[in-house]
Amino acid sequence: MLPGFANTKNVDTFEPAGLKSGSIMSEDMCHFAETSVWVVVSGKGECVRYFHAGLKDINPMVHVWFHGDRLEHYWPRGVPGSGRITHTEVISYADNSPDNLQQSANREYEKFNIPYIRFSRPGVYGSSGDHNQRRRPREIEIINAAFETIKKKYKIESFILSGQSGGGHIVASLLASRNDISCAVITSGSVAVGKRIKIKGWRTDATGYEDYYDPIEHVNEIASNDKRPIFIVGDPRDENVPFTTQEAYYEELKKFGHQAWLIRASGQGKQHHSLSPVGFRIVKWWFDGISAEEIIRRSSEFYK
Repeated sequence: MLPGFANTKNVDTFEPAGLKSGSIMSEDMCHFAETSVWVVVSGKGECVRYFHAGLKDINPMVHVWFHGDRLEHYWPRGVPGSGRITHTEVISYADNSPDNLQQSANREYEKFNIPYIRFSRPGVYGSSGDHNQRRRPREIEIINAAFETIKKKYKIESFILSGQSGGGHIVASLLASRNDISCAVITSGSVAVGKRIKIKGWRTDATGYEDYYDPIEHVNEIASNDKRPIFIVGDPRDENVPFTTQEAYYEELKKFGHQAWLIRASGQGKQHHSLSPVGFRIVKWWFDGISAEEIIRRSSEFYK
């Protein structure tokens, strides 16, 4: 665990303080019947929150979206792993309430008409756990276990996965462990963590941990599926996650024979990093039966 960030029991991770500290919850506290599941990984339980719209009694296909990181750590001399962090800032957290997230899920369903789940990663948006420890193997294990429970709960046959930045890391990680993913869309994804660290001149991941799960090292574990497209979307100007790391992941996918496409698009914000709107459009186009070639052509309009 990062120095200075001990878990605090019963802190709500909808609150910035809980997001920073992490949260421990018991099973009886995980009582949100329609928006939570309780999972146990390596003997430790976690309450995983999610918000959904358009789900039926039986769901042949559901779109699940993963948000990006919500903490930024500052290290002496700006180098992760160089010593104790000086402070941590909460980023992009104005939507930190159940009502806001449910409204967001409703809007996405109304706009795209695809059954939809907005997934709260461990330690964020009401889920228990510690977001300071993101990208470590346990985050993936928790999410994978939650998927199994959610799949049974809503009788889901397959998933369309999409994720932005750190959420893209989750999508790439799940590809290596699940056979029920029909389509994957990764926007500005941290999919080659070690390469990003090297380019940035860091000693560790941005979290300060060295035992991160690196999706590019697990491409060989992704099951072959000629019908499953993997779209990697990035902006060559991205100052947060270098586009060259996404290129490297794409090349690795192609080396193992996967149906993958690399798309250049213009990211929003000062860092040219935000590409979720493009990702949602790609999901919709694929869901509607648009060919990969036509999706690439349409996506090119977003690159200027």
